[in-house]
Amino acid sequence: MQQTTVTLAHPLDFATWRAMTRALVARHVPPAAITWQVAPDGTQTSPPPAPSDAPGFSIPRETMRLAAATIQSTLADRFALAYGLIYAHATATTPDPADLERIEAAAAAVRAETEELRRNLLALMQPGATREATFPARTHAPESNARFITLQLSLAPWRLSLPGRMLHWTGETLLYGPADPLRPLALNTLPPPALPLVTDLDIGQITSLRAAYLAARTCLICPMARHATQTVFGEGEPTARMMFVGEQPGDREDQAGRPFVGPAGQLFDRALAEAGIDRADAYVTNTVKHFKFIRRGTRRIHEKAGREEIAACAPWLAAERRIIRPRVLVMLGATAASALLGRSVTIGHERSRPIPMEDGSTGVVTVHPSYLLRLPDADARTREYDRFVADLRLAASHLPPATP
Repeated sequence: MQQTTVTLAHPLDFATWRAMTRALVARHVPPAAITWQVAPDGTQTSPPPAPSDAPGFSIPRETMRLAAATIQSTLADRFALAYGLIYAHATATTPDPADLERIEAAAAAVRAETEELRRNLLALMQPGATREATFPARTHAPESNARFITLQLSLAPWRLSLPGRMLHWTGETLLYGPADPLRPLALNTLPPPALPLVTDLDIGQITSLRAAYLAARTCLICPMARHATQTVFGEGEPTARMMFVGEQPGDREDQAGRPFVGPAGQLFDRALAEAGIDRADAYVTNTVKHFKFIRRGTRRIHEKAGREEIAACAPWLAAERRIIRPRVLVMLGATAASALLGRSVTIGHERSRPIPMEDGSTGVVTVHPSYLLRLPDADARTREYDRFVADLRLAASHLPPATP
């Protein structure tokens, strides 16, 4: 049997393992014909092209997660075990029972250590110029949780000493190695952690808007997130003095990954300009960060967000408010107003008046710009648009004078 040697760049090089596995399984290379090794100098094998006539294959998500968790173990043959698991599924054969038992035990240990690290992270990483800690790792789970650690600590530098190795996030680059000098380690080469990124993430501890944005991009807390194209987080400067909160992204926003870029967003931008509000002084976001819709043929029709979706997204909206600390909070529509005021809101009763908020800001309730687009006749649209602009001017009038 001809042997194939695969050289990985580092002990957690999941990216190369996955690419090589896809190519080698497509060529029907059995596990016994592959030797997996790690390069001491960081080089790796380029995957051979799959045969042009090779049938495609798909692997269940849970199976791939089990393989990724196995690679985070310290088993000497972990890459071979993970490959054998994928090969068995792709060829509809039965994995070796002894190997499967070892795989499941390794994955359980990785999951347990992931939970332990996340549970104790904030206590371990005491605040300081560079947060440092020692963790008695028995697996490679800490490496796979480097992104989690980085986001939980708001992108600030940190250093984690592990048995025989060290992880160091400089604020821009992840470094890794058994001793100085440490080498850069690309986050996108690591296996995904055994738990979803946002599981156990203390969103209330995040102080960086960019860290909150990056974490929210992976959020799958509510079922709605699994159907949307992507998370649509807020947009604007962290120093913005006004925050505008709508209900949820629409179809255009879901595709673009940005809030208020569809027809309602274009109308909103025009109204902001007429009200004399500098777009750089405005942070725009939504109560719910994913597009909820029902399908009608090829169209995706907006469906109102429910209480569960609003509650699931509440920590992200709270983080935006806490980090930005707007002086004026404009609630666009009843969904946003009800979520932020903590009670049922009727626009007609609350509109066009200042509302003291619990964080010291001034709240103003008005309609959502999409309401203006739904009005039946031109006179009504003109009248209500002028009233909307007047609400925005009222909100802006509660800003303190800008400091030079």
